[in-house]
Amino acid sequence: MGTPTSTYIEVGARVTANQALPEGLAPGAEGLVVGQAGWIQRRWRVRFDEGKTVDVPEYALELPVGRGRFQRS
Repeated sequence: MGTPTSTYIEVGARVTANQALPEGLAPGAEGLVVGQAGWIQRRWRVRFDEGKTVDVPEYALELPVGRGRFQRS
């Protein structure tokens, strides 16, 4: 199982897709969370580095490992 994202994802967070998305994005695509896209289905609006902005279900996103607000280098 991956990172427990529901408590950690917030607007402004950098995220990575952990699976291929129907909009043509490959696993590992990175982007910035720009807003919530749904409350009941837990979807996030993500602007990917490739230039696409997509509504992504929370289970398809992960926070990059070792990049947290209070993480030590």
